[in-house]
Amino acid sequence: MDGEADIGDGQLGAEIGLRRRSASVSDDYSVQKTNDDATESKYAAVKLNYWYDNFIDHFAHGVHKRDPEISCGYWARVATVTSFAQQFIEMNNSKCQIINLGAGFDTLFWRLKENNFKVHRFIEIDFSSVTAKKIRHIRKPQRDPKLFSFFDGEPTESQHSDLHAGDYHLIGADLRQLAELEQKLNSTEIDYKLPTLVISECVLIYMSTESSSALLKFFSSKFNSIAFLNYEQVNTADKFGEVMLSNLKSRGIMLPGLSVCDNIETQKQRFVENGFEKVNAWTVMEIYRNHFNPEEVKRVEDIERLDEKELLTQLLEHYSFVYAFKGSSGNSDLSSIKAK
Repeated sequence: MDGEADIGDGQLGAEIGLRRRSASVSDDYSVQKTNDDATESKYAAVKLNYWYDNFIDHFAHGVHKRDPEISCGYWARVATVTSFAQQFIEMNNSKCQIINLGAGFDTLFWRLKENNFKVHRFIEIDFSSVTAKKIRHIRKPQRDPKLFSFFDGEPTESQHSDLHAGDYHLIGADLRQLAELEQKLNSTEIDYKLPTLVISECVLIYMSTESSSALLKFFSSKFNSIAFLNYEQVNTADKFGEVMLSNLKSRGIMLPGLSVCDNIETQKQRFVENGFEKVNAWTVMEIYRNHFNPEEVKRVEDIERLDEKELLTQLLEHYSFVYAFKGSSGNSDLSSIKAK
């Protein structure tokens, strides 16, 4: 699942356009399609050297130009998620697990392994139709064997939607169905006693607040020590946010979890209410300004000569990262974010 793809690429400004979607398809299908948009956007940014990703070409086809604000936004997002994951692994000496919710065609597992960041279990979860497609991409015979070389075990497939390969597990599940989710997690031989980082990028907003609260409670209660990194829209009640949401609704894209995206405090509160002991949150703009290396920011902004920053500022102020944890899983120090 994804959300940044909900912002169009050609008409950013007074209005925020959305990529065309058929009004006849189901809400779940529309959500799943955002994975394709996000993968294409990341692929376009990687091809322009915003960041390095030696694996995304296994899942994307063709480059469609994006506005530089979109590419800068994805760079900030990928760099932040990657840095949090790396710090979590280092802090726990690799004796930990990562669960990536709504992972789509994300390549974080391979990028971490390429840089010698290993975990006990790396689990990706998405709708079964999405995981089935990802398995097909991984197994395509015309692809080089690079993806397989990072698995610690021989890949085995079940139900055409689940793949188990040593430390890597790709499972199809509906996150609103907690019994199914628990069953699928158990199939990965997950260790509920190990420190675990859950990553969620524009996932919860596509669920009702009741469902997302139940999901958060599930994780906080099942694991002894858990951290949760959530990337999502914020400040949706101001003018820029209203225009964005109006365009979403006009194209039939529903956001059942919108009520907790009003501001940073509402984003934080749901984690407090659902079993997490410590919660911190930042807009992406705060991270962009205060926690990235200025030289790296300048390099990124120079790729496509980003001279006018007002639109980028507005965009980044309407996305946030929440980092919540329980037990000894994590810390909240952002001072060492490394933009890769």
